Formats: sequence, structure tokens, C-alpha cells
Amino acid sequence: MKVSIHFFIFNLIFIGSLFGQTELEEKEIALNRSLLNLRAAKTDLEIEKQNKIFTKELESFLKLEGAFNYEFKHLKTVAILDSPDKLLRIVNWNLEFSDISYSYCAFIMRWDEDKETVKISELVDNLDPYSPKPQGVLDPKNWYGCLYYKIVPFERNNKTEYLLLGWDGGTTGSNFKFIDVLVFNGNNVKLGSPVFKGKNNVTKRVVFEFSDKSVMTLKFEDKRNRIVFDHLSPESQSLAGIASYYVPDMSYDSYDYSDEMWILNEDVIAVNSDDKDKNKVYYSVNEKSGKLEKHKLNDSWIDPTDENNSGQTPHVARTPESEAARQAMENESLLMPKIKKQKRRDRRSPSGLSVTTGKYKSKKSKKNKKFD
Repeated sequence: MKVSIHFFIFNLIFIGSLFGQTELEEKEIALNRSLLNLRAAKTDLEIEKQNKIFTKELESFLKLEGAFNYEFKHLKTVAILDSPDKLLRIVNWNLEFSDISYSYCAFIMRWDEDKETVKISELVDNLDPYSPKPQGVLDPKNWYGCLYYKIVPFERNNKTEYLLLGWDGGTTGSNFKFIDVLVFNGNNVKLGSPVFKGKNNVTKRVVFEFSDKSVMTLKFEDKRNRIVFDHLSPESQSLAGIASYYVPDMSYDSYDYSDEMWILNEDVIAVNSDDKDKNKVYYSVNEKSGKLEKHKLNDSWIDPTDENNSGQTPHVARTPESEAARQAMENESLLMPKIKKQKRRDRRSPSGLSVTTGKYKSKKSKKNKKFD
């Protein structure tokens, strides 16, 4: 008899949970219709109008019981990002205006373990893309606007703070990537924390601006507990200080977590993460036949300092000194008898590090529009 009662209670709980999920999905489908109306809007006024409707409906949806852990199925153009500790969720999307400018919207959902409730805060994008990115502590109503793609919890002063990696389409000439920190103090939400230690200073966030024609790597390595990113340099020294001409220079830096701080380390070795699929391939065009050829991809790192790997390193970093020495050797070889020509070395970069966040058109200006 007890078994039957327990089975009956279990079925009630299961059916109730299933009903709750089904009810949320039906509401998500209705919410998605508003999102599709927003994406179909043609004029800026219509975009703003439809976004107000969608934002209000989304906020109401997020306040429903079960929404914090709900697995979204229909909002294809909205990013849902959960923290590893399952205590934080960011709901994030962008707006594209007729002049190719962009604005960003977001809700932060935080699970309060003590009160067993979900607290919701809206981030409002109020910053023009051509304005300098703020370096201080920000409140939710004065956000710089971006799309977040990574959350990393870390401990500081006996509290959990959240490292955020984000991307912004920027201006017509440059893009941005961010390393920021989300901090909770009671009911208050703040962006920015003095945890990034450089050579001579400590900053509350790190902002990278780089050429719109290039792709910058900014990723978190769980195995080494560090943030790895491309070092940016101007295309030429005459362009120093003009961010739209800054590109990755094939070297890497990192921020390593130590003593509750993120410490800058320059010129680190960046390696590919472990991958169970060892049979990856790539295709290249045969210069003689013009046809595509299939090759096995060797994505393992080769130590260039190891004498046993001589001749195996496909990319060699050059310095002015090494380039001068190479030129001297070539000049000397012109005076020596010609011998059988050696095959040219393959200088393709072995680096597979990249972060794809969804590339959008760059923007000329940003609407300083504050949504209700």
C-alpha cells in the first residue's frame, strides 16, 4: 500500500513538472511571435516600438515560476547564457538599425539561495559606440552594450564575482571585446571590479578595440584557469594609436587567476584544448590541378625549442635580428654554387584558437535610446 501511495505522489510531481514545462513552452511560442515581429521591423521607429513590446513580454516571462531553469527552444536570435554554478543566467540580444548601427539589450537573472527567489535586473545600453568605453564601476542603467558569450565565477573577499567575456560590433572601422566583472551586493548589481592587474596599474575592466577586418581571440581556458587573448599591434608604427588599424600580431597574452586577482602575463604559449576527435581534416586547392584536396589536420602543438622537432614547426616568429640574419645568409648563398632547390617550407599557422560569437555588420553610431 505504501509503495502505491509513493508511486501516486511521484506521478503527481512528474505530471505537474511536465505541465509546468509545457505551459512555459506555450508562453515562449507566443513570446517568439513578438520577437519575429521585432526582427521583421523595417524602420527605426518600428524597431524601437517592437522592442519595447518584446522587452516587456520577456520580462514578464522571466518572472514566471520555472523560467530560471527553463530550456528555451524557440527564441533563436536571443542568447541564453548560464553560469557554471547555475546561480546566474544572462538573456541577451541585439538590435540592428537602418544606418547599420547596433544597440544591445539584456536581462540578468540571479538565484538568491537564502530567499529561494529569482532577482531580475535589466541592462540598458546608453553609450554611443564612438564614445570612450568606461573604466569605472557601472550600474545597470548605464551599460556600454555588448553580447556576452562566457561566464566564469571566481572568489574575491569571501564572495563570488562573475567574470564576463563579451563582444560589440563597434564602429564602421573597429570592433570591441571586453573582460568585465559582474558583482552583486544585496539587491544591487554592478559591473566592474578592481581585479585586473597589469604591469603598472589595476583596472576594473579590460577593453580591446581592433580592426573590423580582423578577428581577435579572447577565450577562457578552464584547464589552466586563465584568459588567453591575441596581442594587438598596429599594422605599421605610423598607425600607432589608431585602433581601427590594430590587428593580432601572432603572439598571445593572458590573465591568470592568483590571490583573488587576474594577473597579466605577456608572451604566453597558447595551445589548443584537448579534442577527442583526432581525425579532423582540412581542404586546400592544388595549385597545379586547381582541385580541392583532403588532408589530415595535425592540431598538436610542436615545441619550436626542441631540437628533435627541427624542420617540423610550420610557423616561425620573426624578429628584426632574425630577419637580418636570414637576409645575410641569402646574400651569402648567391655567391655559392647552386645546388638542388629545396622545397619551400609550409608557413601556415598551426594555431586553431578562435572565438566565434556571431559576426554582425559594424555600426556607424548607436541610438542613445533608453527603453522603459
